[in-house]
Formats: sequence, C-alpha cells, structure tokens
Amino acid sequence: MGTEFLSDLPTLLDRMDWNSELTRLKVRVESCPTPHVMGIHGSWGSGKTSFMRQLQSQLGGKCNDIGSMQGEAGRVIENKKIVTIWFDAWRYQNELNPIVALIQEMRRQFSLVASVKSKFKKVGDISLRYTLDGLGEIGKAIGFESLANFNKIQEFSKEWDAENGLNKLDCDSIREHLHQTIVALLPKEQGSRVVVFVDDLDRCHPKAAFKLLEGLKIYFNIPNCVFVLGMNEDVLTEVISSEVFPGIVLVPGEKHLRAGHYFEKICTDVYRLPLPRSAMALFSAMLYTVGKSEHVAALDLALDDRAELPPNPRRLKALANQWIRFSGCIPFPERLEDQKIWSVRVLIAAYIHQFHRDMWERWHFNSDFWLECKAWCCGERSVNQDGADISPPWASHLQLNNQKPVGDSGSNPSWAKDYPNPGSINIFWIDGVIRAYRDFLSPVDFTPLLLGRQYEDGL
Repeated sequence: MGTEFLSDLPTLLDRMDWNSELTRLKVRVESCPTPHVMGIHGSWGSGKTSFMRQLQSQLGGKCNDIGSMQGEAGRVIENKKIVTIWFDAWRYQNELNPIVALIQEMRRQFSLVASVKSKFKKVGDISLRYTLDGLGEIGKAIGFESLANFNKIQEFSKEWDAENGLNKLDCDSIREHLHQTIVALLPKEQGSRVVVFVDDLDRCHPKAAFKLLEGLKIYFNIPNCVFVLGMNEDVLTEVISSEVFPGIVLVPGEKHLRAGHYFEKICTDVYRLPLPRSAMALFSAMLYTVGKSEHVAALDLALDDRAELPPNPRRLKALANQWIRFSGCIPFPERLEDQKIWSVRVLIAAYIHQFHRDMWERWHFNSDFWLECKAWCCGERSVNQDGADISPPWASHLQLNNQKPVGDSGSNPSWAKDYPNPGSINIFWIDGVIRAYRDFLSPVDFTPLLLGRQYEDGL
C-alpha cells in the first residue's frame, strides 16, 4: 500500500488538460482592452487556484512568493509587457477596507519585479521607493490609515501630501493618480499592463467580498489594469443579493437574477472552468500515484470507465486518500473476478465515508443499514405503485444520479428522468456502481471496512 497521500495544494503541473484553454486566455489577457475584469468560475475544489497560477506562470509570473505550491512549471519566459500580482482575498477579509490591502500588496509585489527595478535603476532607488509609496499614499487617501508598513513610508507622507493633496481628493482624482502611478511602474512597452489575480473571493465574508468588488469598480476602472477573479459565481451572486437587496421581498429567483445583473456591471467576462472529461479516469490516475498498481488495475477492470464520480478534483483527491486507507482493511484476493469485486467494495466504503457522514454513521452502527441503502439505489425506495414518494428520511437531501431503468420493465423510475447539475454536492454519484454489483454486496462483505482496521496488523 502506498505510504503517501494526495495533497490539496495548488499545482503548476497541468493534470487537467487545460493547456489549450490557458493559451487562449493568455492571449485574451495580453490583448484585451483595458480596464478589464475577467472571472474564473468554478465550484469549490474545481481547481481554480491551480488554473490561475498556471495562467499567471504563462504570463511570465514566477509564482514563487508562496511556499505551498506543488510542482514546477518549467523555466518562466519573461514577459516584457506584463506585471502579474497575486492577491489572496481570503487573507485580508478582516481588513477595514480590503481594496487598501490590495493596493498595499500591489506595492509590495511591484517592488520585487525585475523589470520595475531595471526601469528605475538609472534614476536610483529613491525614485522607485517614492513611486511605490505613491500606492501606499493612495491607499491612505481612500480612508485606511493603518497600512502594514505605514511607519516605513511616513517620512514621505508630508511631501507627497503637500505636492498632491491626496487626503482631499475625490474618487475620480484618486483613480487618476492611481493610473499615473501604475503607468510609472509598468515597463515602457506598447500595451503594457498589470494583471492582478484575486483568489478566493468567494470564501470571504460577504461584506468584505462586496467591498472589494465595489472598490474594483470605483478605483480600478482605469487603463492598463486587468483583474482575474477566482470565484464561484453562485456564491458571489448570493453575496451581492444579501448586500444590495437586504430585506426586499421579491418573487422566488428574482433577487438572484437582479444580483446577477448587478455583478455584470463589475465583471462581464466570465470563463467557466471545464469539468474533467472523465472523473473516473482522473480518479484512477490519482490512485496510480499513491496506491498499489495491482489494486488500481482491478478497479479499472471492474468499472471500465463506466463509474460516475464527482467531477471535482478536490473531492476526487479526498476520495483517493480514503480509498488508499480502506484498501488496507481487507486482503487482496488472487482471482481476477474477486479482485474486481474487492475494489468495488473498497470504493463504496470510501465514498460513503468521505461524502456522507450521516449515512456512514448509520451503517457503522448497524451493518444491515446497507440493505436499505442498496434498495434505495436500485429504485425500490423512491416511489410506490401509486406514485407516492417513499424515499427514506436519511436520503431526503440526496439525489440519485443513475439514469438507467431497473429490471426488465423498461420504464425509468421518476428519479431517473432528471439531469442533475454535476456541480451539486447532493448527488449520490456511486449509485450506478452499487446497482451494477448489487448481487455481490451483502452486509457481511463490508464488516472489515466498517471496522477500519488494517488487516496487516492481524486484527
């Protein structure tokens, strides 16, 4: 059994076959009119951070300012027209004004860019520091005076204020000074721009996320700026709905639609991250990196890419780690057909343990619960002959995924007529596997897996 487990850290290695999409978005970011705001939409765990980091790398960013990245992107090709900035919005959600935290982070990262240092080399470090501190003073003008390095730039404050009067400026003047400062920092190439990646915006407290969005619209609607927002569009729409339309009574769904229109004022260019072409293939590839090859080969033969699993990289990593753990609970058989059934049992136990805690606890307490679970997956606990809903209470919040008829009647049960959203978290993806192997899945078969003990220990 493998001794390593899969990490949830972002990676610069393209394991999702994103290269063509990354190339297309790279060209768009390099050539789009500015100002421009682009949204990278995906559900939590879909790989937005990795996708954005890989896009940043293709644009010339080094992505080496955090120590938690996995993999190497290869040699970074210098981009003489673009400076990339990375801003983790979640880290700054408790700031009084997140847009000021963004400006301060831009100031810090601009100071590390080789092209910026080279540009100011002839006129000396003082000129560079003075220009960089312009960003800090603009943040001060916006209304937040406790910047992280305010003490370091305080000596410049009086001179800057006297020359520019920033503490008395309105939004239009602040935008103009912000634009002038950014242009002074950017390379002197035609079409040069700063590309700011804002990650985890949808994980922020609603008020902080809304303030940041509003700040982008108010202060950064200026040339030479491109913003790439990593987000779950549905979550941000709910954020806007709660902040812009609080207490307003509308027909169901109308508030969400209005919030969507409001968001379009800020971000009209939304790119939706593609789902894995085959969740089972991706899951199998993950297992091969940490598990025994003969175990994974048995699973591949058992399912033959027919199994439907959650098309979410983070959830698949978590499931793979559980599969590795459970694969050590029952001995691996010698016969091929038994190996296939072994792999299916391990997968089912790992899946329910990882994603459906309430079901796992019922099953762990009473092994016969498995009979009810199997009957539900086979359509025997959905509707009765009169069409009345007889779904068990413990499954009321779940949706079966399989769309094939049960038995020889040729008629689909009512639950099989829907087309579930693959991004939903209430889908019971493993039902198709259970239906296919139901004759080989009895309560006693899962006893070692429910106990969770490693058979190598002789327990």
